[in-house]
Amino acid sequence: MRVLLLGASGMLASDLLQETPADVELLAPSEGDVDVTDARLVRGAVMDGRPNVIINAAAYTNVDAAEAAIEQAFAVNGHALGEIGSIAREIGARVIHYSTDHVFDGTAREAYTECDAPAPVGVYGASKRLGERELARSGAQHVIVRTQWLFGKCGRSFPRTMWERAVSGSPTRVVNDQFGKPTYTADLARATWEIVGSARLWDGAAASVCSPPCALPDETILHVANRGVATWYDLAHRVFERCGRPELLLPCTTGEYPTPAARPVRSV
Repeated sequence: MRVLLLGASGMLASDLLQETPADVELLAPSEGDVDVTDARLVRGAVMDGRPNVIINAAAYTNVDAAEAAIEQAFAVNGHALGEIGSIAREIGARVIHYSTDHVFDGTAREAYTECDAPAPVGVYGASKRLGERELARSGAQHVIVRTQWLFGKCGRSFPRTMWERAVSGSPTRVVNDQFGKPTYTADLARATWEIVGSARLWDGAAASVCSPPCALPDETILHVANRGVATWYDLAHRVFERCGRPELLLPCTTGEYPTPAARPVRSV
């Protein structure tokens, strides 16, 4: 099987590369060579590689900066998926695309399922939701993998930032009223390769993973995250404790720590 990975320089992509199965030929051009907002470059990479599966790990992920960089966020996270899907459909390739908990408003008391209606509260979430819809409308066979709170060994992540602050002795406040599932990119990478090789999912079963039937029948969606629920403060506390500096960390509320972008409060 031949797989084309878009967004090969990111944190998740590094683990996708590391976890690549032996029977997969992985094509991983650099983002400098294939800008997903440039349909000509994407088409060239797809037509040259003729992949069976395209994994799109490219994304604009700066949640706060997206509030000002609206055009860029929507170009990368939204409109590019229509082009990727259309090109994939032409050659019969399947697409796996990563989305986010930010497509929800975070007001649900229970964990969100694939069948819950999206309601983004910020530009980042809205741009990712557009990408989901554009991919579905393209007609390409696809699986949208929604995940959240990613951390890994490579690249920037919240735990890495907390570790650096703890090591440097920096007093830190972290919100304790936002809830999610911290997800390790190596685990997500392994799950992705399971999806790539799952005939059941590609036969359409993923679109009906819950009962009653999904309210979004044209979209094949899976929620993939690690077990357990935590706040950002819980996660930071584990890091500061491991560093031996728990006294540097204090909890605060979202209202006490305003950010340019609104966040879903409980997007488990």
